[in-house]
Amino acid sequence: MSTESYSSLIGVVVEKLMKTHKELQFNYEGLNALLSGHTEEERGSVPELITIAELRDGYLELLQSLERRFPGVK
Repeated sequence: MSTESYSSLIGVVVEKLMKTHKELQFNYEGLNALLSGHTEEERGSVPELITIAELRDGYLELLQSLERRFPGVK
């Protein structure tokens, strides 16, 4: 494989990484907005809201890891 082919491959992967970051950010913000419509008591006692909070936190961890590893992706 030529170095030109590698450059193209890198470009495609970085483009997909940026799209993934955008999708993760969108999902994180959506889950966060949903949770903000509930009281702290509800978020701590309703099983579905607890699960949504866990999912939101997982998205945040993924975003932070991605941004730490590839700062230009933001």
